[in-house]
Amino acid sequence: MEETISLNALKVLVEKKMKKKILVKIMWNDNEKLTIFIIPNMKINSFIYDEKEGYLFYDQEGNLVEYAIPCILTEEYLVNGKISLEGIINRQLVVNKQPLSNEDVMFLKEYHS
Repeated sequence: MEETISLNALKVLVEKKMKKKILVKIMWNDNEKLTIFIIPNMKINSFIYDEKEGYLFYDQEGNLVEYAIPCILTEEYLVNGKISLEGIINRQLVVNKQPLSNEDVMFLKEYHS
């Protein structure tokens, strides 16, 4: 059985790395569903995936959001509503523009226990 962690465990890790309160927002369009971890004052209304640029996020007025999103989870990371720990490691999840360290992975495993 694949080892998984809760969404809350990842939220705690993102808050720890950002040193800020984090909100979890689930968004979807015609093609996919994303779970994003954002700072409360970030106003994000929609997104698209561009082959060159990656994910582009837009505010309520349709303007491109210029600031970086602390963490983006695609559907590939999820298994039965939980986050695949193996998926995080293999796909090299990025939090605050940095890949997870070994200490971060250990934190998630301990938080899960």
